[in-house]
Formats: sequence, C-alpha cells, structure tokens
Amino acid sequence: MKSTLMLLLLATLASAGFMPNVRIDRGSVCTGAAITVGPSHGQTQPLYVALADGSNIVFQKSIDAGTTWLAGNQVVCQGGAPDVTTDSDGNIFIVCDAAYHVYCIRSTDGGATWSSPVKVDDNDTTFGIGWARVATDTAGNLFCAWNDRRSGSHHIWSSVSTDRGTTWSQNVLVDDDTTNENCSHTDVFVQPGTNHYLVAATVPYHLPQYIIGVSYLYRSTDMGQTFQPGARLDTFEAPSEPHVVADAQHVICDYSDGGIAEARTLYTQPDTWGGPHFISWSYYNGTKLAISADGRVHTALLSNDTICYLIYYARSSDHGVSWSDRELVNDDATEGKWDPDIAADSAGNVYVIWQDSRNGRAEMWFSTNNPAGIAESRAPQSASVRLTAEPNVFSRTTTICASASSPIAHRSALSVYDASGRLIRTLAIRYSPFATRYSLSWDGRNASGTRCPAGLYVFRCGTATAKVILLPAD
Repeated sequence: MKSTLMLLLLATLASAGFMPNVRIDRGSVCTGAAITVGPSHGQTQPLYVALADGSNIVFQKSIDAGTTWLAGNQVVCQGGAPDVTTDSDGNIFIVCDAAYHVYCIRSTDGGATWSSPVKVDDNDTTFGIGWARVATDTAGNLFCAWNDRRSGSHHIWSSVSTDRGTTWSQNVLVDDDTTNENCSHTDVFVQPGTNHYLVAATVPYHLPQYIIGVSYLYRSTDMGQTFQPGARLDTFEAPSEPHVVADAQHVICDYSDGGIAEARTLYTQPDTWGGPHFISWSYYNGTKLAISADGRVHTALLSNDTICYLIYYARSSDHGVSWSDRELVNDDATEGKWDPDIAADSAGNVYVIWQDSRNGRAEMWFSTNNPAGIAESRAPQSASVRLTAEPNVFSRTTTICASASSPIAHRSALSVYDASGRLIRTLAIRYSPFATRYSLSWDGRNASGTRCPAGLYVFRCGTATAKVILLPAD
C-alpha cells in the first residue's frame, strides 16, 4: 500500500502546480499587462504580452511556453492600459489609451515591426477615455469597447474594424444606463459559432439610499451595430467588476465584490441564466477569465484572505457551475501582487501574468502550469538562493537546506504549501548577517501542530522552491 502511494505521489511531484515565477519585463515601473496566446508555432503556441512602462506601451513574447522571453522590452507606441489579441492569421493587435483617445496598432510579423497608431474612437472632446479591450471574431474583424466620458459621465462605447485595424466604424453606445453616473471596467469577448459580440461592464444601479456599480452583460447579434438591453449578473449590494468568455453554447461571466468571486452562465440554446455559483474569495478585478478549446474555463484570482494579496488559479469543467480548489500561482509571499491576467492554449495549459512589487517596484511576473514552460531543471530558482530537502520522501522529519552565494536577506522565511497552493506553515530563518547556509527541519505538521495528510508539499524561500512527499505516519 505504501509503495503504491509513493508511486502515485512521485507522479504528482513530476507534474503538479505552477512553475517557478519569472520576471518578464525589462523596464522600471510596469503596470497594466495583458496576455494572449497566438496560433500554433511549431509544437507550442506563442505568448504575447502588452504592458505599460511609464508612458510607453511595450511588447514581450515567448515562443517556448514562457521558458524564454525577449531580452529587452520592445517599445511599440505611447499610451497606457493596453490590451492584446491575435487573429487566426497570427496578426497581433494592441489597443491602449493615449491623449484622451483609444488607439490600435498591428503587427503582421510576430511583433518584429508595428503599424502606426490608428484612432479607434470618434470622440472629439478632451474628456477621459480608458479601459479599452479588444477581441477578434472568426472572420478576423476586430471588436473594441471602452469607457468614454463624451456625454459628461462614463459610458461604454464600441467600434468594429473589418480591415485588420486600418479603419474603424462609427462608435456605438453599448450600455443602457440612464443614471448619469459612471460605467467602468469593460471586458469583451466574441462568442464562437455565433460571432455575437459580448461586453461585460460595471454599470450604476439605484438602491434606495445610494447608487452602486453592479455587473452587466450586453450582447450584439449584428456585429456591434446594436446591443440588447443589459442583463444584470451579480446579486451584491456592493460594487462588482465582471469578466466574460464563451463557447458556442455558453456565455460565462464572473465578478467580484471585493471579497467574494462568483460566476453565472448564460445557456444560449435557448437563453437561460444559471447561477450564481461561488468561485473563491477574490478582490476587485481579480477574476480574469480564459477559456480553452476543450470548454474548460480558467480564472486568475487576486485574493487577500491571507496575510497579503496573492495570485491564485481555479478552473471549471462544467461551464462555470463548479470550480476547482484554487492553486497558488506566485511563489513569493510579500505584499504587492496586483491585477492578474490569464490566457489558455488549445491544450488547456494556462499562462498567468501579474504586477508584482517583490523587489520594491512595479514589475511583471509570469508563471504557467504547462510543463514545457519554465521547466524547474532549466529555470533559476532565485538569483542567489537554492533549496534542497533531504530526504525528499519521508514520514517523520525532513531537513531543508537553504544555500546562497551571498547572505540571505534579513527576515527571510521558509513557507510550506500543500499541493493546492494553500500556505500551511511558515518556518522562520534565524538571521545572521554573514551566513550563506541555513538548515531547518519540518516534522510534517501545520501551524497548529496537527500532522498534515500524506501528499505533496512545496517549500519556498523567495523564488527558490523544493518539493517533498510526506508519507503516512508509521
């Protein structure tokens, strides 16, 4: 029995969880990143990232599932708050806001060169515009929606390009709000099989005492010329921020009120709403969605139900009705994680990016659960720290050694996580200003002193990791 369990756990050890995190930006203060997966490139699909570095939009890419990235940030235009998508021909499109307008740029050669920015909105005022999001339909047409204050308060407007971003249609008002309060947090998707254009957004809603921002879904069945009245998604009496994905028969939306993340599904044959269904605890705008070809829905979660904001992942195999236990994505437990985004490839592997201040400034970090990306044997665990565990299969006690080329930082700690990414214990490292090697023991017990179940456990110190298998007690 014990030998069978060991074989099963060793198989888990080889495949479990997210890979060690890597920083992918090459800038100074980076914010607002978006990620997408392109058409197949050899045995993998390329990853494209757009992010803001100061007043510039920069581009990053990987063609080996995130193992390597461009050596430097490629500045493609000026602006902020970018979004990125691709079409079936491999063209890459980035939209962003700059100087009170929304602009689109295009690359037809994998990001090597880029077109000049083309203005998407037809707003001639100098009122604020932002939060532009873009998607492509099966014919390669581009659909863009954004927040626009041309009428005095923010509303959701949209436009379509039928010539790969060269020109854009007359703008169309998406929302049906009449409060003269602000709409915000636009998200877009094109439903495959129907080419219905979908917009999720935060829209004002009147309560007896005040107005709150709630989640709505809008749908166009005529390529963005008109939109149906909005359908309210959430049941919160607190602001919520939605996201949307779809397959041919289902539209899946999620949203968070700053504490709880839920999902609702529109079954489109005929139109019937299900839910809401609990996903996890999650903070505002921390429930970004992706959908893979097999119909699984994936979400990147920002949660602060522990000691600080952390990035988690969860998935649904039944169109948003039930969700897996969340898995921890980031491997550094310091404060300052923010604004994750997620993409999924055709095999169902996911790729997560987020803003991370682990080094005292805003950087962009990445991880994946694709074994082909950032393989543990190829990726440095840390700039200076290495962890080993001996024995790495044990029933009573294991010893973890942390070694470094320079003294380990003051107040460092060794964190112990279970296979789902849940922090179960923190072991303090006794600091010495000249020490480069530390040894700590773990007896298989959690922070309460209770013995943990047999299974896979992960030690982390900074970005360094080591995995062990705890066997049943003798």
